Amino acid sequence: MKSTYNVLAFRQQEKSPIQITFVAHAGDILQWSGIPRKSDELLTGYQRFRDPKRVDQEIVPYFQNPKNCSPTAVIVALRKDTGVGSCSLNPSSIKTGEIIQAVLTIEIDDQLLVGDAVFEAALDFVNKRLPETEPDEAAEDESIEDEEIVEDDQSNIHLGSATLRQMKALLEDKANWANPSFRLAILDYVKPAFLIDGQHRTSAAAKIGQNGLPFMVCGLFDAPWEEQVFQFTVVNLKQNPIPPSLITSIAALSLTRQEQNEVEARLRQAGVRMQEVTIMSLAAYDDRSPFAGMIDMAVGDPKKKGEKLGYGGMRRIASVWYSASRTSLTQIANNLYGTTSSTSARQKWRTDGAWFDFFCAFWDTIRETYDPQIWKKGASQLMIGAHLWALQEVILEQADGQVDSHWHLPKVTPDELAQTFEARKESLIGKLKEVIATTIKYFPEDMWTIKWSKTSQDTGPGREELANFFQNFIDKGKKGGGLWKGWKSADWFKAK
Repeated sequence: MKSTYNVLAFRQQEKSPIQITFVAHAGDILQWSGIPRKSDELLTGYQRFRDPKRVDQEIVPYFQNPKNCSPTAVIVALRKDTGVGSCSLNPSSIKTGEIIQAVLTIEIDDQLLVGDAVFEAALDFVNKRLPETEPDEAAEDESIEDEEIVEDDQSNIHLGSATLRQMKALLEDKANWANPSFRLAILDYVKPAFLIDGQHRTSAAAKIGQNGLPFMVCGLFDAPWEEQVFQFTVVNLKQNPIPPSLITSIAALSLTRQEQNEVEARLRQAGVRMQEVTIMSLAAYDDRSPFAGMIDMAVGDPKKKGEKLGYGGMRRIASVWYSASRTSLTQIANNLYGTTSSTSARQKWRTDGAWFDFFCAFWDTIRETYDPQIWKKGASQLMIGAHLWALQEVILEQADGQVDSHWHLPKVTPDELAQTFEARKESLIGKLKEVIATTIKYFPEDMWTIKWSKTSQDTGPGREELANFFQNFIDKGKKGGGLWKGWKSADWFKAK
């Protein structure tokens, strides 16, 4: 297949990619453009999951009205050589600010598309993106106020390389090559263009007429992967907002550390909350997290959204650990780093990722307290965002009330701290687990398995009401020397 277009080409700024504008039919665009969708299997993509219902029930009917049009451009990344296809521009040397007429040629070797070359080309694409070694993390130089959550640097970025290595492993396993669904997904990564914005419009318009409706196309010629991710994020962040969960998935998992280094400052400037990326990428994707794979990150089939924990609720829970603004967490951080400066301790707590170690230890301890079925969404009352938050709140209230000596560790020199840091961390985790163990015993397992007659509300007042109710289990349990005997008669449980 070979397509030739007369285009207008220009370079907007000195270091920006060459931009090309032309008109193409939707059917042709889909033929030579791949859509690198993020899915449960291929997390390295940056496009959203395709919504067939939106295409067929909303956009197709819109285009079936002969008065309607889509005046905004489809955005594509034009790739010089993918191994099975290519894009070339003649002339290709363009000065900044100059607007010229040029010829764009897009070619695909149709024979290669049906053979093993598809997987070989995709593997070459992945290998070129994977660095031999990750660059060192830059030192944190942002000032931190005591009660503020300040954005971390790059403690999570390795996840992007990890997802790319997962894709590499899938490609290297030739048993996958015989899977038609896998071939279809990989085809999107080897076509000579990536569709950055407009996948739903283009998919719908391709169903109208013989070759689909014509669209104005804005092409970024030879733009690197990180530039594509940046452009997708900015376009959708500003005009057609994508959920924070998907932004986190894109920023954390679609880029290697080196690639994120290239665009992180620009993402911040565009309004991407990189602190949130740090928190939620670890909570949702890191294998150490008790909630790994359980949080709705707007990835995969939207119909399965109800099987996941809500993103907002889990962000609220994890942010408590990252901020370390509670009395107990501040004391833990101060003792961990052997300092009386809460500002300094919190900064190290975030940049070192110690917050995540304690977050995991806290929830692992609770998970191990109950039957494994309790830790499944839909199988228990515990796995609801507001309930998890309220339980964390009352347990940390108990931690806040510990005497200072409970968290005390001997002061050490900087050299001694480096040698004993892991031991100090384990000691403090042990002290935290003591508080959890003495508190969680007041919450019987069957309170999470029976039907509740009252439904909690994941709002500020709703969560506070639930936390106050959970406090009764602790107060009445302590008073009675065991479990609260009358808990089943409370309004939250008794039958109406």
